[in-house]
Amino acid sequence: MKLLVLGMLVLVARTNSWGQLEFPEEKVSWKFTVEQEGDEATIIGTITMIEHWHVYAVHLPEGSFTLPTTVELKKSPNFKTVGKVIEPKPIYERDEMADEDLYYHSHTVKLKQKIKVLSENDFSLTGTFGFQTCDDTHCLPPFETEFTVKVKGAKPVEADSENIEDTFVNVKGDEAKDKEGTSYVKVNEEWHAVPEGNSIAFYKKYLKLGGSHE
Repeated sequence: MKLLVLGMLVLVARTNSWGQLEFPEEKVSWKFTVEQEGDEATIIGTITMIEHWHVYAVHLPEGSFTLPTTVELKKSPNFKTVGKVIEPKPIYERDEMADEDLYYHSHTVKLKQKIKVLSENDFSLTGTFGFQTCDDTHCLPPFETEFTVKVKGAKPVEADSENIEDTFVNVKGDEAKDKEGTSYVKVNEEWHAVPEGNSIAFYKKYLKLGGSHE
């Protein structure tokens, strides 16, 4: 099977053999959902292509001429992304005519992006989904659209003070840091996480003066 890699990118739409205009959103459909457990959530894009059509992989070899499928989340203080977009193993094919290695998906695939929820309140997450779809003979113009999903807020789980030292990778007297880089201070024989934006010295003094860590 020979797949066209280049060309037809400047067209707004493509005319098929019956004289009808073809649009990318007629060949590909998508739905974005969320799977969540506490402050760990996964944004899942279910992408479906009609028979004989495909989209290219998310992760392509360096120097590839094909356009990757993209899932990008708009930055927000409500969450942070964890790792890169996860995709199933793509179909591989060598296009000798174009002298190109092709990696693509057909039928239905699920693309996943893990996030860590930082907000205690529910929020809407916005992202963009982009792709180029092709069949055996031609490609349609690149297409991009926005999507929005609802994410539940998650209250941070406080570590057990009896076992919290097991998470420390650096301890100096009454100060410590855990594996994620969070700083802790020990006041009245109890470890307390230093809130973001506070210095260790300030927060230690604050607690010693009777301030609450709640």
